[in-house]
Amino acid sequence: MSFIGTKSLFQLLQASDVIFPFDENNIKNGAYELSLGGQVFQTDTKPRSIKSLSIGQEIYIAPGQFALLLTEEKVKIPETKIAFISIKAGIKFKGLVNVSGFHVDPGFEGNLLFSVYNAGPSTIVLKRGQKCFPIWFAELNEKQDYSGTHEKQFSIPVEPVEALSQGDLASPSFLLKKIDDGYKILDTKINNIDDIQKGKIELIEKEQKAIDYLAKTALGLMVIIFVKFIFDWVVFNYGLNKGIEIKQKEVIVDSMINLKLVEKKKLLIEIDSLQKIRNVIQIKNDRR
Repeated sequence: MSFIGTKSLFQLLQASDVIFPFDENNIKNGAYELSLGGQVFQTDTKPRSIKSLSIGQEIYIAPGQFALLLTEEKVKIPETKIAFISIKAGIKFKGLVNVSGFHVDPGFEGNLLFSVYNAGPSTIVLKRGQKCFPIWFAELNEKQDYSGTHEKQFSIPVEPVEALSQGDLASPSFLLKKIDDGYKILDTKINNIDDIQKGKIELIEKEQKAIDYLAKTALGLMVIIFVKFIFDWVVFNYGLNKGIEIKQKEVIVDSMINLKLVEKKKLLIEIDSLQKIRNVIQIKNDRR
């Protein structure tokens, strides 16, 4: 098997209906560049259905989304040839990947269908008539009859549309964003829990400080009460002893006073007796 070069490709396509419509300006580097045609299907459209494009109309393939793209040209692969297909490098570098296969069987006739996926970070823009899909041809050493299921394919078939319509598709960047948002929510919840725990700890610390303050205050009051009790006891005991001492002195003074009074009374009695004796003596002297 050998690939057909640019000159042989030009001769093949010009002399046959292998590609229709044919434009010799689309032959480059041993390949023919096929264009985006009038039918597309995208997984991010609502409702999901096959869309018809006018000439020059653009489509937007979002990151993480699939699309079915039909070529503008019809191809008719000779039974002695096999074709290989791809996406132009400039489009692939943006992230658009061909996931539908890379060859066309001998004997196939119809529009080629590309199933593509945007694996890039940004939306890819294509338009009807844009040269997107290079096709190469290689010689076979014998004829091959077509035995595939896509004979006479001139529109987007129902089967791949149904397959791509099951459920929602999310791009890796969207999923990463959801994961990142999930982490942010989790961090927020953790921070909230930390704040709650911190608040509880602060409340416990405040309660502990209040308890310590009350305990210290109570201890201080007890010390003050105890000191006052001791002081009052000392003062009371001192006053009691002092009172007893004063009372004892009063008793002694009273005793001394009473003793003096008794002595005075005795002295007065003696004086009175002496006065009486003196009077008697005076009377006797007067009688003489």
